[in-house]
Amino acid sequence: MQAGLSRAARVPRYLDEVSLTEREAQTLALIADGHSNRVIADRLGISDATVKTYVSHLLLKLEVHSRLELVSAAHQLGLAGHHPRDAFSPPPLDTLMQALPVMLYRCHNNRLWSMEYVSPGCLNLIGYQPEHLVADQRLAYNSLIHPDDRELVWRAVQSGLRRHLPISVEYRVRCLDGQEKTVQEHACGVYSASGEVLGIEGLIVEKLLQPALSAGSTA
Repeated sequence: MQAGLSRAARVPRYLDEVSLTEREAQTLALIADGHSNRVIADRLGISDATVKTYVSHLLLKLEVHSRLELVSAAHQLGLAGHHPRDAFSPPPLDTLMQALPVMLYRCHNNRLWSMEYVSPGCLNLIGYQPEHLVADQRLAYNSLIHPDDRELVWRAVQSGLRRHLPISVEYRVRCLDGQEKTVQEHACGVYSASGEVLGIEGLIVEKLLQPALSAGSTA
């Protein structure tokens, strides 16, 4: 397994001439499997602080800004799934995200909400494959938002970004099959060292209406 990781690190498919140490490659493989820093530390027999150092090195070497982008890089480098999991480890992040109607994303801060990354849960949530929103320039996520809610979403996101606060907004989307759903979005800005907005990362999940309580009602 270690030899396989070393070969993958020497022959990257994501960025030209990326050179990862064996520990960095192992850390990246475990990140792709959806493990937290604490679990990675336990699996590799190192401290949490050392894991954080490896993660920082990976972000710099791969020129990415988030853990989600590290997962994508691991797949393109051929490292995803190269680290064995014991019987009690959680399933890979991609498997969970594909099974749940939860959409993780990273997008540009523009009126179209141009997507850089969309998780597989997009299919269960709104009926579209991730590549429809990322690769197909004719389909922007903003076009799926109900026209009456688009300005609400824009203002809520811009307000949170200006104040560097978490963003939470509820709105309606139109799915591929024509169904309308109410979703809840939780997001935050990605900023440069100077405070410039580099993008937005978050998750979108369907808001399920709670049935009205009828306790104390009479027939």
